[in-house]
Amino acid sequence: MASGRARTMSLRLRVTAVAMVVVAVTLVATGFLVARWLRSSLLDDADQQLSTQVAFVAELAQHGELSPTLTATGIDTGQVQVITDQHVVVAVSPGLAATVRLDVFPAPPAGAQAAATVPGPVVGGSGSTHYRVVARTVDTPAGTLTVYAASSLRAAEKSVAALVAGLWVGLPLLTLLAAVGIWLVVGRSLSPVERMRREVAAISGSRLDERISAHARAAELDRLAATMNGLLERVDHAATARRQFLADASHELRSPLASARTQLEVALAYPDRTDWPATAREVLVDVSRLQSLAGELLDLARVDGAGRSPFTARLDLGALVADELARYNDERLSVVVTEAWVVADAALLVRLVRNLVDNAVRHARLRAQVSVTIEGDMAHLRVSNDGEPIPEQDLARIFEPFTRLDEARANDDGGAGLGLSIARSVAEVHGGTLLAEPCAEGATFVATLPLA
Repeated sequence: MASGRARTMSLRLRVTAVAMVVVAVTLVATGFLVARWLRSSLLDDADQQLSTQVAFVAELAQHGELSPTLTATGIDTGQVQVITDQHVVVAVSPGLAATVRLDVFPAPPAGAQAAATVPGPVVGGSGSTHYRVVARTVDTPAGTLTVYAASSLRAAEKSVAALVAGLWVGLPLLTLLAAVGIWLVVGRSLSPVERMRREVAAISGSRLDERISAHARAAELDRLAATMNGLLERVDHAATARRQFLADASHELRSPLASARTQLEVALAYPDRTDWPATAREVLVDVSRLQSLAGELLDLARVDGAGRSPFTARLDLGALVADELARYNDERLSVVVTEAWVVADAALLVRLVRNLVDNAVRHARLRAQVSVTIEGDMAHLRVSNDGEPIPEQDLARIFEPFTRLDEARANDDGGAGLGLSIARSVAEVHGGTLLAEPCAEGATFVATLPLA
């Protein structure tokens, strides 16, 4: 349980960490864009003010109304200089423009306007404050003049610096708050999973009939609960089948052992009156039954093992069936086969054929037929006999381990009821099927295998 809790917390921590990184990157990018937008907006405002001032002075110059002293908006804002094409200052505003030159970049062509941001010392300013300079060249009665206007960007830079400082403080706090919120939300979202884990952990091997409640209020978790319940259903079914198998196997093993022991005990109790050869023959029959049952159990275990790691080869099912039927010296048997190549475990396929043919010979009265045909992309092995028909309600049951119909039990021919179960398992291991067809007379079994 501790390891399960650690894994849940680890997932919670990973989700929170990833989400926190995403939130932090998003907030930083947003803060960067906002700072750039604010700086650009303030710069546009400064350009607009300076452009208005430059246009006004340029219009005065064009009308010959330019005064040597111009009005400024402040000591270091709205400063104006008018310079001729011979770089002579003809008009200035009191303040910064009266002490330094503002023509820090070449004059634009006549009728054009240019703008630039320059460090403060370039125009006589102090510190790290930048200045915005706008220039326009116009033709006037006095010749070509260039109007320069400059303003300090101190206020704009202070605003941007305040915003950046606020972001440095606010972004970590927002990221931390987002992390706390995400941690709580993820924890609440994973609580149904933890509840399911506790419910599964509480299910013991003797209580496989219990199921997980699916009230998770989320479609994904409901599907998870349904999937886990399906798994528990299969495990419960497998455990039930295993218990039934063990009980049936124990019963089948107990009968010949009990019979052999009884005969030996009676013979030892009355040794002088015992026909020892007859007793040995009877005990040998029981030993043969035990040997046959052990062989069938080993075959069943081998089929289950092949389902996990099959050893396959390409072989002709028709030729394999023909070779196997050559072993039988029974006039009731007839065979019609065609070439049908499949990919299979040869030993397991031989076991499937033998089990079906042995079953047909055991129950046949006058005839037993075996055929191999091809239908579509499947090879069909059909084995039929003219014995007693299988009741329709038993067509599926006869493939269960240790299942023998009443007439088979009455005959007591030595079969343990594993042959058909092994044959079906072999067919399914190879991606095929084995079915019993309903017949009015006798029985017909059809095994299908994919063609190579």
